[in-house]
Amino acid sequence: MYKGKTIGFCCPGCIDKFNAWDEAKKDEFVSMSMMGVQPAMKDHHETKADMHASKTTERVGDPYMLNTCPISGEELGGMGDPIVKLYDGREVKFCCEMCVPKFEKDLKASFAKLDQQIIDSQLPFYPTTTCIVSGEQLNGTNESGEVMEPINYVYNNRLVQFCCKMCKGDFKKDPQAYIAKLDAAVIAQQSEQYPLTTCPISGEELGGEMGESIDIVYGGRLVKFCCTKCVEKFEANPMPTIEKIDAAWMSMHGSDHGKDAHHDG
Repeated sequence: MYKGKTIGFCCPGCIDKFNAWDEAKKDEFVSMSMMGVQPAMKDHHETKADMHASKTTERVGDPYMLNTCPISGEELGGMGDPIVKLYDGREVKFCCEMCVPKFEKDLKASFAKLDQQIIDSQLPFYPTTTCIVSGEQLNGTNESGEVMEPINYVYNNRLVQFCCKMCKGDFKKDPQAYIAKLDAAVIAQQSEQYPLTTCPISGEELGGEMGESIDIVYGGRLVKFCCTKCVEKFEANPMPTIEKIDAAWMSMHGSDHGKDAHHDG
């Protein structure tokens, strides 16, 4: 009740905010309400998407590893610098500001669509035919003798395959340890036939005057750098380099750059 008028609030937080206002602001708020205008307390409320986006200010896991906007399908950079958002630390890039609210309108559906794009992109590079948690074959058989399809899961823009739901649950208990294991499998498999002899950023000879190369895995691909500065430049805009490496693999080895090339898993 305020000056004889009953005011309804959605939550205690809004009541506290109203009570903290001076009389003039309270009067304005009540007048707008009486006229049927919905006064917004938008600085108090956050959408679910805002809450997801605000939990961390630093990227967790791989950078966004697609060259297109998840909403419009337009190539990133075609409308200026991409819009970068973090959702619980997971990086997503958009072609423009207008696509962000469309993505956030239904995060579950948006991420499901995005995850499938990432799976399609990274599956040819997946390094092992066995589950990184159990060690079982990804295309094993059940008690009835039926072949079981692996479970594809995207963790912070990185494809991970499991033999069963139990292993997916175990992965979530310590994801960094399993991602490190997956990275080691990629490096072991792709190092010997790595298609570039120079740093994809600087053009410097790998293993030359700069010393041993810095080996990092992005989106299932091994990328070798001459120095840490080149790593930083790569992460600011990874896709041109990834496309260069993908093209080099295709030119040198055809499609044999993932688990289909080596079956010692």
